[in-house]
Amino acid sequence: MPEWFQQGGFVMWPLLLCSVAGLAIIIERCWVLRRQHIIPARVAGALAKRGTDKETTDKLKSIVEHDKSVLGELTRVAFDHATLHKTENIEAVQAVARQAVGRMERGLTTLGLIAELGPLLGLLGTVNGMLHLFADVANLGMSDPKLISAGISEALVATFTGLFISIPALIAYMYLRRRIETLVLEMERHVDELLTRLYP
Repeated sequence: MPEWFQQGGFVMWPLLLCSVAGLAIIIERCWVLRRQHIIPARVAGALAKRGTDKETTDKLKSIVEHDKSVLGELTRVAFDHATLHKTENIEAVQAVARQAVGRMERGLTTLGLIAELGPLLGLLGTVNGMLHLFADVANLGMSDPKLISAGISEALVATFTGLFISIPALIAYMYLRRRIETLVLEMERHVDELLTRLYP
């Protein structure tokens, strides 16, 4: 391990674990939350086309029949329950939508925890470094500047590392939350238009 990592003390290991987990979550969520996985242009375009005739409806059904996107799934649910009352259809779509949103938000709680845990672990490292510093001063006095600088170095490295991990994690968390909210609102609009078409 690099020398600066060793200088940070024992808290550097949980901080390293947090950084690896946070980076993995960010990459995985950015991949999963791509627009084509949630709201593909083909499905959105078909839903945007006006018309209640059978040909338009059948074409939309064929498009979403094997589509694996979230919007495709919600559209299939709406078609599958089209024989029911509109209220029951809406409830069925909402139940599936809640599950889909839960899948979209997977990992975000852990990412938020990492953003909050980073500074706390850094603070723990700072306190640990200061304890070592005062213990060395109490035992050996101020005669050896290297011992003093080692305690200060441990405190600063841990604090810096904690903030270096938590700040990007917090930015990514807020970005991903906002992206999910935007995608959910757009899906809601498309599904509302479909239900209006099914129940004129």
